[in-house]
Amino acid sequence: MDKAIINGTVIDPVRETKKIGTVLLEGNRIASVDYSGCVPAAKEVIDASGCIVTPGLIDSHVHLFYGGTENGMLPDLTLLPMGVTTAVDQGSAGSATFQTFYDSILSRSQMNLFATVNLSTQGLITSRYPEDLVPAHTNIARIQELFSRYPKVLKGIKLRISKEVIGELGMAPMEKAVEVARSVGSRIVIHTTNPPVPVAELLQYFQKDDIYTHVFAQRGYSILTEQGTLDPSVYEARKRGVIFDAADARVHYAFPVIRQALKEGFLPDTISTDLVQESRFQPGVFGLPRLLSKYLALGMPLVQIIRAVTYRAAQIMGTDNYLGTLEPGSQGDVAIFKEKEAKAQMKDRLGNVLALPRLLVPQCTILKGKVVYRQIDF
Repeated sequence: MDKAIINGTVIDPVRETKKIGTVLLEGNRIASVDYSGCVPAAKEVIDASGCIVTPGLIDSHVHLFYGGTENGMLPDLTLLPMGVTTAVDQGSAGSATFQTFYDSILSRSQMNLFATVNLSTQGLITSRYPEDLVPAHTNIARIQELFSRYPKVLKGIKLRISKEVIGELGMAPMEKAVEVARSVGSRIVIHTTNPPVPVAELLQYFQKDDIYTHVFAQRGYSILTEQGTLDPSVYEARKRGVIFDAADARVHYAFPVIRQALKEGFLPDTISTDLVQESRFQPGVFGLPRLLSKYLALGMPLVQIIRAVTYRAAQIMGTDNYLGTLEPGSQGDVAIFKEKEAKAQMKDRLGNVLALPRLLVPQCTILKGKVVYRQIDF
């Protein structure tokens, strides 16, 4: 074998198991995971004693249009040191700017990158003012051309439906997003913080495989009823295949909402960061490992947390045959973490504070069979 990662606690998100084993890599692929305790000969042995070994993480909601937007980050530089080997840019570029985004960022990255196209023609250039969502300004023909040209990269139509974004347009942008998504055979991905209508009404627009992002937000209407329990429409939507993404960012979550959802057994399909330049490496978000540590502190089981950022995220993208898994033959993407004691904390937008007694600290990232990041003492 080219590499053997030994002595680590391997989390298999497909079988939902957590036990000590050896991950074997041959070239750019996973060869096997062995739990016998025997270590075969390998050109390189990586000792992961005391560490957690997972598939490379998938951040399903980030902003990566570096140089083309105010929020964009360089993906490889920012995400690989966090154990993230796959990411989905959520609507940074619109139909007028996507080609530049693809040429300058997506096609040049080592990582596995995917994207959605913003319904707004210019995309999400800045947070200083809203994007143009007048339905008549949507270039459907151009969007159809892009989906035809990049079918493996593009994963949906992105729309922010917040009151402060849509203004007096009401639900017209939502109706247009649904129209465009169906015309290209794809999904809608909807930023739902502070929606113009109650959640039950908003969810009527969602079909199987559409994504409701910022599910734990608490500004305006939320997924909680006035009695403090989850709205029945949320359960009904999940039954018909609607996908719920955390995308917590700095202000798109509240601990009371998360706690109630977890209490009722309503776990997010995916956990993502909505990471931008202003939030990366900052305490409020920092990156995906810190958010995973938050959910660990809130009581979500570690195996389920890892599944949400590996296999489940890959399933949603239709890439679970080679990403987000340690199955033999899948791409050789592996992340190694230490669960360290800490005295950290996170604060939600309501001022609620959560102690983080343990943090998942990245030790090593392997992308397509090659070590692309390693802590100096690992």
